[in-house]
Amino acid sequence: MSAVPESLSFEKPEHLLVLDDEKSIRWVLEKTLSQSGYQVHLASDASEAHELLKKHPVRLALVDINLPDQDGLSFTKNIAEKYPNLMTIVMTGQGTMFNTIEAMKAGAFEFVTKPFDILQIEELVCQALKIRHTEKDENSERQGSTEELLVGQGPAMRDLFKSIGRVASTELTVLIQGESGTGKELIARTIHHHSKRASGPFVAINCAAIPSELLESELFGHEKGSFTGAIERKLGKLEQAENGTLFLDEIGDMPLILQSKLLRVLQERQFERIGGQELLSTNMRVIAATHRDLDQLMQKELFRKDLFYRLNVFPLSIAPLRDRIEDLPFLVEHFLKRGALEMAVGSKSLSPEAMESLRNHHWPGNVRELENTLKSLMITNVSNFISLDSFPGHLLKKEKPTQDSGNLEKWMEKKIEPLVRQGIANNTDSLMSQVMNQVERPLLKLLLEETGWNQQKTSKLLGINRNTLRKKIEALRIRRKVVLDA
Repeated sequence: MSAVPESLSFEKPEHLLVLDDEKSIRWVLEKTLSQSGYQVHLASDASEAHELLKKHPVRLALVDINLPDQDGLSFTKNIAEKYPNLMTIVMTGQGTMFNTIEAMKAGAFEFVTKPFDILQIEELVCQALKIRHTEKDENSERQGSTEELLVGQGPAMRDLFKSIGRVASTELTVLIQGESGTGKELIARTIHHHSKRASGPFVAINCAAIPSELLESELFGHEKGSFTGAIERKLGKLEQAENGTLFLDEIGDMPLILQSKLLRVLQERQFERIGGQELLSTNMRVIAATHRDLDQLMQKELFRKDLFYRLNVFPLSIAPLRDRIEDLPFLVEHFLKRGALEMAVGSKSLSPEAMESLRNHHWPGNVRELENTLKSLMITNVSNFISLDSFPGHLLKKEKPTQDSGNLEKWMEKKIEPLVRQGIANNTDSLMSQVMNQVERPLLKLLLEETGWNQQKTSKLLGINRNTLRKKIEALRIRRKVVLDA
């Protein structure tokens, strides 16, 4: 039996609601959460759930997105309005971008896909109940269909969709960081599409693609006669983005002198055209993006720290394709379908060997490289079946390049740094064990899943005996996934 969470250390247990039309899902959640000390109420449809909410002081609801009598997202929005202190965790068998974003916009605490790890559900419930809901923002989001521009169902993309859902309906400035070709502009457009400014313009400017002497005019606009060649007044991107979103791509390449002028715009929401004296006000949301390391640029005094803090209000980081290779089949399917429509070459499919070759490629150009590669293969293959015979030589390498040790060390430092800082602040005497726990748990969990929970094989790979492995599994609360149909 699971230990009773800290949140239940008082006399009356917390009331939870499980709303799912699948009996097996209701059964496993009731059994697990009841053992953890919660009072669990079960409902198979929205109508039954509303009746239970009237009778019991439910603090948290686990809601399936597909209900027989009402859409789960609509139900989540509805109860958020009626019960401001009620939190929700949305469950679904289809973790699409739209579902994830809409769930977070509807006010869900978290969004999980089936089949889920039951331990993950226990942890999420415990985390949610520790949070006190305060006043919720009034939302008037528009429902409607949208093209699935962002494709992926892996952990990295699901986290990204959740973040987009949380920030979209706010007015916060967003800074998107990621390698070239990862889709930073698509993310910016998705945020705009799901925002309150969706009916306004989305104006993009690439700070690296425009010569520095012209960038100021493109951004701020100019008056007639303000410089040689200025034969008429020109409105800049700041004015064009009024009541909409301004996307500053490759902000890390903006010259320092323009950085200071942009900072003033962000601070005062006012600017002047080049050669003009009229002070213009602006009402826009700013989203910036870069592939460059802004920390290094600030150390070299090539990027202003005060501008960074203005832009980095809500940071988003995009994983490169090589770090989310589980999304590759979905991306391939998406680009093949789109290519068939755009180039009128008919439907195409990849052989298993061809798909495996794509998996093994390092993809330095990320999603953009993948899209261009598939377009080329679709044109060069006359038949509807793309095989290895048509692949260029660089795609036929069987081994992925090994990760640079310096990059790995930097990645580990970023993971461990928060623990170190917290340990120093709290004057802890157990920092080593805390760090080891952070490393051990994901390592053991991944190995166990990859070996099909073969503890003998796992212990051999780790170089420890089976008794030690069992103790670690118990101490780190690693549980095998409960596989249930969606």
